[in-house]
Amino acid sequence: MQVIAKVVSHEISRKDLDREMACGGTEEQALKRLIDRCLLLEKADQLSFSVSDDEFEIALMELLDEEEPLGLPQGLLQDMNAQELETLIRHNIIIRKYVASLYPSDMPIPVEKIKELYHEQLDNFCCEEMVRCSHIFIKGENALERITAIRAQIHNAEDFRKVCASFSECPSHKCCGDLGYFARGKLFNEIDEVAFSLQPGEISRPFESPEGCHILMLTDRKCKCLIPFEDIQESLATHLGQMEREYFLLRHLAELYEEFYSQILIFDDALK
Repeated sequence: MQVIAKVVSHEISRKDLDREMACGGTEEQALKRLIDRCLLLEKADQLSFSVSDDEFEIALMELLDEEEPLGLPQGLLQDMNAQELETLIRHNIIIRKYVASLYPSDMPIPVEKIKELYHEQLDNFCCEEMVRCSHIFIKGENALERITAIRAQIHNAEDFRKVCASFSECPSHKCCGDLGYFARGKLFNEIDEVAFSLQPGEISRPFESPEGCHILMLTDRKCKCLIPFEDIQESLATHLGQMEREYFLLRHLAELYEEFYSQILIFDDALK
């Protein structure tokens, strides 16, 4: 086994680095992630964190349901022998337990901090303007001519619904041509331009899109509005908690690098 780095009592092999690089990033970034884990593992070892057989068995079974077990791309686990896999699982559990002891995942976030984040980023918490339309759709040869003749038969919403059921070539004709709610950019620009210019109940003139010809009837409009704090308080608390845990972990790792600086050895010859 070619050892490329040593962090106190933990060795990092070329195989470890190759496996970590499969998760993305440069060789330097992959090595940094491995050193980070070794530092956490070393501190956990010093504090006598351990893994019971039951914890190991549960973690092993959970791997079967994960798309990327242990954060590794599919298939990499198959290249490990049983001892390597067990070591990796046990180390992962120990690190997770150690980090949880430093900053519990269920640590409450003060409401004042959540509100502060909310008010700092109000622009990110706005619902887009949306419209709901029904349409009549005609495609193929002489589509514009045919849909123009159809439009001449429509004088009100009831006419629209009858004509849609009889002539529209979109599957939505079974539900009165309903396109549901949509924001700008979700459909063709040609549809956006017409849909967002209409008033509720108004029926458009025929127009073309890359797919064919349409007549739109605006059935509802939702104006852009601010999402109430109460509606997103829980998701904001989760997001803020994750940010604070990540920031705490970065600070803790910086402290560990300083504590074990002289015992972090990288063998440059092995990296060439």
